[in-house]
Parts: sequence; structure tokens; C-alpha cells
Amino acid sequence: MIQPTASPARILAWSALLAAAATTVACASGPPGRPGGTDAPQRTAMFISPFGEPFMAEPGEPWPVSDWFIGADIDLDQAMTFEEFAADGRRWFGDLDQDRSGRLDQAELAAYEARLRLLAHGPGQGAPPQRRGGDRPAPMTLAEPAPQNGPPGRVRRRGAGGWAGGYGPVAEAGFFNLPQPVKAADINIDQRVTAEEWATATERWFLALDTDRDGRLTMAGLPRTPLQMRVEAGRR
Repeated sequence: MIQPTASPARILAWSALLAAAATTVACASGPPGRPGGTDAPQRTAMFISPFGEPFMAEPGEPWPVSDWFIGADIDLDQAMTFEEFAADGRRWFGDLDQDRSGRLDQAELAAYEARLRLLAHGPGQGAPPQRRGGDRPAPMTLAEPAPQNGPPGRVRRRGAGGWAGGYGPVAEAGFFNLPQPVKAADINIDQRVTAEEWATATERWFLALDTDRDGRLTMAGLPRTPLQMRVEAGRR
């Protein structure tokens, strides 16, 4: 059984993330008709780790992928081994496994999805914001992973265009375009994630990021997320 390592600080961090949710969506698209919203106020940046953990950063701070990386790089040698990557995944699994059963059941997955929706849409919001031209994308579906292009395990990269198939800012804030990253580990699609499925997904995600196959991840070697590319393009 995976042993949880949740800390009060990490539990409180969810509250801070939800408090910032109302400003998160605006970093994904600017006002209608103005690509990137270059004259709009800078917004809180969001990164979703490979395991589905959200990280936020205020304007002017490094993109929050660095917060995830530094926290997972246990020995602080600026390189993340598979063991460190897997340990970070086990920690997050333990945070989500509220009943300490060693698996994520439907209620725990639903609770995680509810928090993701609040992060993506803001308090009281039922749909993503309007895109350029005033058309609305289809509501983000968190229960199903986004389709993948190319061979399995390959990182899907998108440019600074619109949301990928309407999956929204949660999908574009991560490396793999997954609207519900945790549920993507549900290999047999039984609406539960076991410790074994999580371990299998951990290997798959690490291999997808370790493109040079040296067994280590570095900040310089990580791809920028579509959301990060969009925000950076808007600032330019």
C-alpha cells in the first residue's frame, strides 16, 4: 500500500490555489479580439504536474513548473531521477487517497475533479470563458483523457492557438494535454486508480519526458506547456 505523506502545508495549499482560481483562466486567453490579451493585467500562472498536482505563480515569478521540479528534486542536484519522480507521484497519490485505502475510488476522483473545475473555471463558473470571436468551446470534460497524437507516451505539444479540442486550461497547463491527469492512470477504465496502475502510469509519464533516455529530467529538457507558450507569446 502506498503510504500517504500529506502535510498540513500541502493541504492548506489547496485553499490558496482555489483562492487564485478566479484569475487563472484569464491567463489562457485575453479579451475577445485581442490575441493573448497583451494590454490586460498579468494573471496568476498555473502548472499541472504530470501527476495532476496544480501549482500557481504570481506575475513576474518563474513559471510554476520550477516549484514542482524543485520540490521533487530531493537531493537538489538540478536533475530528477526516476526514483525522485516516482516518490513525488507516491506523495501526491497519498494526498488524494483520503481514506488511506491504497487506491483512489470514485468519490476521491470526483472530489479531485471538482477542485480542478474550480481552478479552471473560477468560483461559481459553469463553463470556460469566451474565446476570440465570442464562440464558446465545448465544456471541459474531466472524466475522459484527451486523445493522443503519435505513438503512446509521446508528449503532445501544441502551439499558442486555441484550447486543444476544448479541453481547457487544466489540460493545457500540463505536459500531456490531459483534462483529468489523475484519472488518466485508470488503465482498465473501472473509475478507480489502484497503486499498481499509478506505478505503471508513473513509468509511462517519466519515459515520455525523458526524451534523451539518460534516466534524468532537467528543467532545461522539459517542454513548455501550451498554456505557458500562450502566456509568453501574449507578453511579447
